[in-house]
Amino acid sequence: MTDKSKNKSANISLENDISSGNINPVYVFTGDQVLLMEKALGDIKSSLLPGGDDMNYIIFHGDASKSKDIIDTASTYPMFASKKLIAVKGAEKLPAKELSHIDEYLESPAGFSCLVLLYGDGKKPKLKNKKNAAFIDFTLKKGNAISMVRSEAKSLGYDISAPAAQTLVSLVGEDLKNISNELMKITLYCGDRKRIEAEDVENLTIKTSHGDIFQLINAIGKRDKRSMHIALLDLEKRGEEPLSILSRITWRFRLIWRAKELIENKIPKAEMLRELKLSPGMFYYISEEQKKFSHGEIIKIMDALSQCDKKLKISYVPKSFVLTKLVAELCSNR
Repeated sequence: MTDKSKNKSANISLENDISSGNINPVYVFTGDQVLLMEKALGDIKSSLLPGGDDMNYIIFHGDASKSKDIIDTASTYPMFASKKLIAVKGAEKLPAKELSHIDEYLESPAGFSCLVLLYGDGKKPKLKNKKNAAFIDFTLKKGNAISMVRSEAKSLGYDISAPAAQTLVSLVGEDLKNISNELMKITLYCGDRKRIEAEDVENLTIKTSHGDIFQLINAIGKRDKRSMHIALLDLEKRGEEPLSILSRITWRFRLIWRAKELIENKIPKAEMLRELKLSPGMFYYISEEQKKFSHGEIIKIMDALSQCDKKLKISYVPKSFVLTKLVAELCSNR
């Protein structure tokens, strides 16, 4: 059985647990889609604690919690209810010693509690006692981003055209949390008009998050450190996570690389739009950006981005410093 089929089976199993009300005592969420994890956690809460019972819903954070507190909470009977839900967000940040105590709890978890460990940054849990835990992967499969955009738009009460969905993915990447945030802004822009077109995405997204990414890449192309720092600070002030910023820069350079190949091979524009899944307006920005970089420079940049991704996921150095250092190097070492 392939990993993909295992992941699919696991997610179907979670849906069955929620629909039947037969909730497992422990769930371990992994993968790169935090939004899907949050939605699944909300579904578990609705099933386990109907009526919005927040008294028996306790949230811990991996970088600020002790395993003793988590275990004591999970082992204590719920108040005025038969079940309780404990979520540990950012579980990947739990120190190894703290995680080992939770591992012991997993050997015999309380039947009246549901403990959900949410692992971000694509990290995998190092747990030994797995027999009582259900492991659910929330990694978005390649090629599924467009359908997820349309599904998310539908949940907000809007229909989105295929070109608009493609444009949005090309601008913000495949992180569904970023996509959801942008869609909410676009729906406010559209108002009572329930159909989102590519022009709506371009008119709003290009002026907001894309504008800063464009400025960042433009600064790298010109080796302009001052403009780079301004664009980076603007993104950080809006609460953008370093990994999210990096993923969008990486996504952007992949488009630039592919566009450069197609343009140099003199592929007809209509065919390039289909290949890149871009609207004509979005293609203009990409075609201008590809002029600033040679193939050799793009290869070096992609390698640097890959190395930065690893550092952001494993380094204890502040993530904003790692990202700032990377972009500064891209401006000077080309």
